[in-house]
Amino acid sequence: MVVEGPFLCHQQRVVDVLRKWFDQWHLSRRQNKARSSCIRIGPSAEQLEPRRMLSAGGLISRSVPLERTEAVYFSDGMGPDPVVFGKSEIIGQSQPSFVVTSVAHGVVQKWNDSKSSWIDMTSPPQSSDPTALLAFFQSRLCEQGDRLRWIPESPSGSSGYQEAFEILGWDDGIEPVPVDPTLVPTHVQELVLATTGVDELTVVWDPSESGAPTAYTVTRRDDTNTTVTVTNSTAVVFENLDLSINHTFSVTASNSSGTSESRDVAYTVPVDQTTTFSMVTPWDGPFTMALSEYDMGTASMPTLQSFASAVYGPNKEWVLLAGRTNGLHGFNGSGIDNFPPKYQNTDVWVVDPITQQTWSRSLDEAGLTEAEIDSLSATNTLSHQDGDTLFVVGGYVYDRGANDFTTYNALSAIHLPSLVNWVKNPGVALDANAILQVAGAEATDQSYEGGFFAVTGGSMQELDGRYFLVFGQNFEGPYTPGTNGAYTSQVRGFDISYDLASGALSYDNVSVSPSGGDPSQFRRRDLNVFPILSPSESGMVESVSVLAGVFYNGNAVWTVPVDVGADGVPVMVDPVTHPDVFKQAMNHYESAKIGLYDPGLGVMTEILLGGISANTFDTRVDGLVYDSSYGFTNQITAVVRDADGNLNQQYLGEFPVVRDGNDKRLYFGANAQFFAATGVGLLPGEIIDVSALTNETVIGYVFGGIAADQPNRGHTVASPMIFEVRLTPTI
Repeated sequence: MVVEGPFLCHQQRVVDVLRKWFDQWHLSRRQNKARSSCIRIGPSAEQLEPRRMLSAGGLISRSVPLERTEAVYFSDGMGPDPVVFGKSEIIGQSQPSFVVTSVAHGVVQKWNDSKSSWIDMTSPPQSSDPTALLAFFQSRLCEQGDRLRWIPESPSGSSGYQEAFEILGWDDGIEPVPVDPTLVPTHVQELVLATTGVDELTVVWDPSESGAPTAYTVTRRDDTNTTVTVTNSTAVVFENLDLSINHTFSVTASNSSGTSESRDVAYTVPVDQTTTFSMVTPWDGPFTMALSEYDMGTASMPTLQSFASAVYGPNKEWVLLAGRTNGLHGFNGSGIDNFPPKYQNTDVWVVDPITQQTWSRSLDEAGLTEAEIDSLSATNTLSHQDGDTLFVVGGYVYDRGANDFTTYNALSAIHLPSLVNWVKNPGVALDANAILQVAGAEATDQSYEGGFFAVTGGSMQELDGRYFLVFGQNFEGPYTPGTNGAYTSQVRGFDISYDLASGALSYDNVSVSPSGGDPSQFRRRDLNVFPILSPSESGMVESVSVLAGVFYNGNAVWTVPVDVGADGVPVMVDPVTHPDVFKQAMNHYESAKIGLYDPGLGVMTEILLGGISANTFDTRVDGLVYDSSYGFTNQITAVVRDADGNLNQQYLGEFPVVRDGNDKRLYFGANAQFFAATGVGLLPGEIIDVSALTNETVIGYVFGGIAADQPNRGHTVASPMIFEVRLTPTI
């Protein structure tokens, strides 16, 4: 192992100074008994100045800098193995060397080639006789290339590390002997900082690409402390940290030829709803899940994201409408550039994954008004299927009549048999009542802002025949960075009256909870909302689970879930008064999702497939790697709710590796959708009955959404890809 000093050194040759050294030795020994267990190289800082006069050439320049490191730790695995110090400087001599002046506990030994044995170099002198002292210090002299080992009396430190050296360094500017640069290790790879415990961070990396490092040095710095850990492992655990302050970690690789460039990674205190997250663990559920690319043959597929959908017919054909045909919106100063109207999806698609057929037709051929076409071309609508009817609410769109962007204030009822027949048969006209709309009323009591149905980025759910609009926002005008719209921060409930034959559509029995909204808890949009099942005396009860979402305080993520029952009242456990509440760590943005329930065990599993996440899961250390920019992710997790309502999050795996034409891996899942396969048993809320799956089963497909070529600030497109989802029971 190479430890780069440089270290203070001196070889005493003047007899009268040797006696002074003997006195200082005992003084240093007494002082060091009060210090933490470590080996100290070099005298104390106060002893440096008089020693600077001992150069053979006279006075030493007073400009020589001192370098100080607070503490150095060696891993137990390196223990008594030889330690090769590759660089040191001696004052007044051409041969670099140093001496060990004190040892708090244990011994330091030096390898003697002539005797082929280790010799003790740290025992205190037993005599003040000049000849004996000269021999004593000569035996203690260490030069470049010498091998040292430290044998402690007992382990200290934590997490498999023992405190080894406290160093005072000296550098007189003399360059080291040149080495072959190809033998020096290159910098470490894939360096990340992972949260692996409540007050624990783990620095983990992959080895250097070349140079055969024999050791790694990890330097940790915060506002008040600096520590150095030397190890031959590729991960170092730091426990008992104060995670309310920032920390910086630097890693170098080294061998006898030199040391690599440093690579840095920082811990910054999160600004999310909570500054900590519940830990994610590897999946240990009763099944495995795997995704693979699904081939639609020669059928044409749309590029779609943030769309509305339904299923129809014995093959569960997908009916797709609204949404956008390009990738993530822009972030410049022009709203028309950020959401170009030409990418609003004005087509209706029907996809049959069984026969590998697709059909499409433009809404311009449906005999609808311009306003109706615009409303059914919006992005991030709220939708819910009830039998043969698809209800669609709101969405953000460029309204050609108003010549401006708006969140559309309408509830649409779409008769799926009529719509599918119209799409598949170009010569057929759309039935008169196939698409009905009703506008939402303006509030008269300030219980909500804008029209009742003017909501985008929320979720539409049904409980006991009653409909709810869960969170979201009303965004009016062109989108530019820093404009966030008016968040609803509430759940809006209503009943729907719909009669296809007479062409009647209306709503009534309105409720708003909380009235006026509560931004302190519910200022959320673009989030995963699930219907869930829980055990009850009557068998099971249906409710809604709201996971995470954006944006907390305008620029961060929410972490604590919200539950909504049949009364339409959202409830969030306060993380301040209940610090042990579940705090979602991954998959915070709306993504493809799968609900599974085991009626026998009362366990609800909510699968989140990719999307956007504040953390990713590092399988090297089973820890969380935070991304303050909230990047796209391919990782898949499950939020598991047991029969008692307790939540935990587990890591299942990732999307398959798919690369673009530039050989960049693509990230999937954001604003995508899951479609259950035919033959899969479904419970209320379209939740899969996982107890009925006894063999490997294709449970469905993931389609569309945003595909990105890197987690942050890359290129994005709307994806035409389909992924088949297979579930295999393991017990």
